[in-house]
Amino acid sequence: MEAARPQFCPWCGSPIEYEEHEHEPRHEVLAERARTAGRTPPPLPARVQELLAGESFVGACRGCRTVSHIVGHRAPEDAGR
Repeated sequence: MEAARPQFCPWCGSPIEYEEHEHEPRHEVLAERARTAGRTPPPLPARVQELLAGESFVGACRGCRTVSHIVGHRAPEDAGR
């Protein structure tokens, strides 16, 4: 089952169309910079990694003129059990 893509602006609630958007998460960029500088960054907690994982979408709202970047999350498989 495919995850639903966001449909509304999180700032003003106007309906907008989001497009799938691939990006490199900021925490990965910072970790790579630390490794390049010879440091070892601490690992992110598993829960944080789960929150940051997901499909990424971007959309521009004509109502409030804000560009929004959304990471879509899926409920855990064992939720509600």
